[in-house]
Amino acid sequence: MLVNAVRARVVGIAEAQLIARTRLGGESMQRLASEGGVSVRQLYRRRAAAEQQLAVHLRHQLREQ
Repeated sequence: MLVNAVRARVVGIAEAQLIARTRLGGESMQRLASEGGVSVRQLYRRRAAAEQQLAVHLRHQLREQ
């Protein structure tokens, strides 16, 4: 699903990786924030925005079926 979203340009590669690493892989947001040199709050906002874009896209796809 994330690969398809990247291909459709719904989310970028970095956003898909963030979702995958934290939601699917269980990695800590604190750790990723430290690695990326950003605040934890900023990372949470970035992930929330990407997930929102993904949800809108998926709802649109379901309506088309």
